[in-house]
Amino acid sequence: MLKFGLKSKCFALVAAALMAGGVSAADKIRVASEGTFAPFEFMNSKTGQLEGFEIDLVKALCAKMGKEPEITMYKFDGILPAVLSNTVDFAAAGFAITEERKKKVLFTDPFYKSGITVILPAKSDLKIEKFEDLKGKSISVQMGSISHDKAKTIPDAQITTFDQSPDAILNMIQGGSDAAINSLASTDYMIATRPALAKQVKRLDVEQGSYMAMVVPKNRPETRDALNKALKEIMADGTYDKIHQKWFGRPATWNKTPAK
Repeated sequence: MLKFGLKSKCFALVAAALMAGGVSAADKIRVASEGTFAPFEFMNSKTGQLEGFEIDLVKALCAKMGKEPEITMYKFDGILPAVLSNTVDFAAAGFAITEERKKKVLFTDPFYKSGITVILPAKSDLKIEKFEDLKGKSISVQMGSISHDKAKTIPDAQITTFDQSPDAILNMIQGGSDAAINSLASTDYMIATRPALAKQVKRLDVEQGSYMAMVVPKNRPETRDALNKALKEIMADGTYDKIHQKWFGRPATWNKTPAK
């Protein structure tokens, strides 16, 4: 009896110590991310903190799940191995849903749909409804990007490349080209964080691309289901739209119709 009593007392002391120390291990959830994909996840140079659209989503989802996210940063090519080895519970790092990745991991429901946009000077009178309408026009793009690849498919386009997409857009604004092609997410982010830019350009939704989702180990369907439930809840209560507005400066439209 004395031995049992000592064990019980020790257990109580350990439990009390864990409670005093804050969140228990059971209340934490391990998340892999990376810090070079603005505006989804990136290191704020002023604060030294990881932030971004997807990071805010992670925090909102975990709050709905009653969990505290414990985010570990990896190089992008090290994230899937961390998921596959169950080193983390899920990953949030701008993953596009692909059939090849589905063979190895579980995806949550989509949280964003990527795409490419055409940007024109605010006073441009060009009528652009599809990329082919840029035939024979001068176009600014970021070198090596998917926008650059798209520009190459436009007949007779005169393409000027830049190391960074903001430089491509600046070149267009200054009259160096008729238009610019850039990713939808980075364009919305630039316009949202640079109010002066919003007055100088107009952005056209031309092409939608891949759905993006968070990644979960194959043997953790319960984690995927919990994340999906939380995602539905933040979309229903307005939290998702507030986060989208914060990072992209406009309401989300991609999720107004069901994902295929």
